[in-house]
Amino acid sequence: MRASRNFSLIALVIPLATVASLVIYIKFADAKERVYRVIKTHLVDRKIDLMQKYVERLERRRGGHFVKAILENPVMAAKLEDELALLQGKDVKYLYMLYRDKDGKFRYLIDTTKDENERAFPNQKFDTQSDIWEQVYRTKRYQYADQYTLDSLWVTIAYPVVRNGEVVAVLGADFTYDVYTKIVEILNPIETIYFYITVFMVIMLLLAYILVYLYYKTRRKIFIDPLTQIYNRQYLTEFLERNALQNYALMIIDLDRFKRINDNFGHDVGDDVLVAVANEIGALICPADVFVRMGGEEFLLLVVKRESRDFVQVAERIRTAVMQMDIRGGEHKINVTLSIGINPSPFDAKNIDEAIKIADEQLYVAKSSGRNRVEIFDAKKGHESETTHRIGDINLAIDQGDIFCAFQPIYSVKRGKIVKYEMLMRMTNKEGEVVLPSSFLPLVRHTQIYITLTSIVLQKAIEVLQQSRHIRLAVNLDIQDILNKDIMQMFYETFEKKKELAQRLTIEILEHEEIKNFALVRESIEQLKSIGFSVALDDFGSGYANFAYMLNLKIDILKIDGAIIKDIDKNRSAYNIVKAIVAFAKSMEMETVAEMVNTKEECDALIEIGVDYLQGYYLGYPKFEMIQEV
Repeated sequence: MRASRNFSLIALVIPLATVASLVIYIKFADAKERVYRVIKTHLVDRKIDLMQKYVERLERRRGGHFVKAILENPVMAAKLEDELALLQGKDVKYLYMLYRDKDGKFRYLIDTTKDENERAFPNQKFDTQSDIWEQVYRTKRYQYADQYTLDSLWVTIAYPVVRNGEVVAVLGADFTYDVYTKIVEILNPIETIYFYITVFMVIMLLLAYILVYLYYKTRRKIFIDPLTQIYNRQYLTEFLERNALQNYALMIIDLDRFKRINDNFGHDVGDDVLVAVANEIGALICPADVFVRMGGEEFLLLVVKRESRDFVQVAERIRTAVMQMDIRGGEHKINVTLSIGINPSPFDAKNIDEAIKIADEQLYVAKSSGRNRVEIFDAKKGHESETTHRIGDINLAIDQGDIFCAFQPIYSVKRGKIVKYEMLMRMTNKEGEVVLPSSFLPLVRHTQIYITLTSIVLQKAIEVLQQSRHIRLAVNLDIQDILNKDIMQMFYETFEKKKELAQRLTIEILEHEEIKNFALVRESIEQLKSIGFSVALDDFGSGYANFAYMLNLKIDILKIDGAIIKDIDKNRSAYNIVKAIVAFAKSMEMETVAEMVNTKEECDALIEIGVDYLQGYYLGYPKFEMIQEV
């Protein structure tokens, strides 16, 4: 941790020093430019003042045509040259007077250049390299132009000679100042020093970031298991130094009978199995979850707890997905199962070792109960669980009206908007915490309390449907619920005289075990449809459901399991499976809904396939406030 802070400090200080050096260099260069401008302004003002006085003397003289008089009168021209020469100092290289002929070309009237070899003769053509001469004739005001050489500042001034409101000639001077050269000699070395300092700091910055990158790359190797490429136990210690566990559930995951794989097929095949299982679990969890290989075939998973996320369901999805894997180990095809022990409140433990021990105890229970199971720590095992509640607590929540629903939107691809909401049961416990149904429904599934909870959800659905004629809803039932005569009777009595409401309610059937009595299930579904409900088969593709259901049951909608949808934009096999499901559903005149659509890329892929409806966090989270009109 100390080395990490030192590298972070370097990564902060060197960029600041580099920026400071760059700012100093820029400021210095700007200051030099401002010095140049001050010098130029000073020398230009002095020369213009002298030229103005000379021109004023010329303009006070009366006479004939000014240009013609000078060209035709050598004496007058010589006199004017002598007077003009008085303006010439050691810094003036060229001093002359021009006029523009009838063709618009500039010619010399007078030239007092000191070097006779460079002096022009009267009426000689003047080659202009700047437009200041034309500007003087146009504006009747002096103009100047400047240019920098490597060691000098040159200025050309053009001053108009005006007679009767017209420019008849232009006085020109080209000059430089030695002081500019001296300043350049002083400032340029300093500027060069600042430049090289800045370059040096930039190089140091690049080297620093390379070192930081190499450090973190090496550091990452320390925390990564070389076989599975997930975090190792050392990372868990690092993670806990910076994070608390109050927002996590802790799971210990262990492969069942893994020793047999090593014994029967060899350790290389065993390694292949571990890698495949780790990859599968990694694909099913969120980026914020922490997945660690503890050693051998044992893994630890810290699952982020959110209101809209049931970590028990996460564990079940992992267990089911691994159970359905066909793993290739060399020439062998291997199927594995795993057991999971869950500590829902690791933050309540004294330390991480105690929290892991609690999850380990549940793992042992899962193993001893037949393996391929998920066990969660609860009050019956010695401590109060955060998610498992006594039947008395559920009765209290019913009596106090603490059973309510969240609503998750379902998006229609064809209509391009939300067209339905799925109702999701929630309960508030004594501490005021929101509890997901997976934490309390299993306790009462075969009791009258379960029927009461179902009745509460139906009544809430009726209230919402009656409030607006545009709302469409969906509610969940277990496959065993529609085989329960009491529940079916309740549906019939509740909606017998409200068939217009039933037509806007979809019953989503979720199966937890294989259907053995198709005839009875078909009869129940037909009864629901006779009332007016549409029927959907939930989590299709995750468990026992197969295409035989479609041939035996009159299903209206298929909800494709989210485990298949995940990363469908990257997983070609999943893409093809969903495409086949959608094609089959269309041939059977059924609509399809994709669950757990969590990214735009998944959404785009599903639209391309032709799925009718989309549902997931990308389209909207379950919310408790009053839903909007659809």
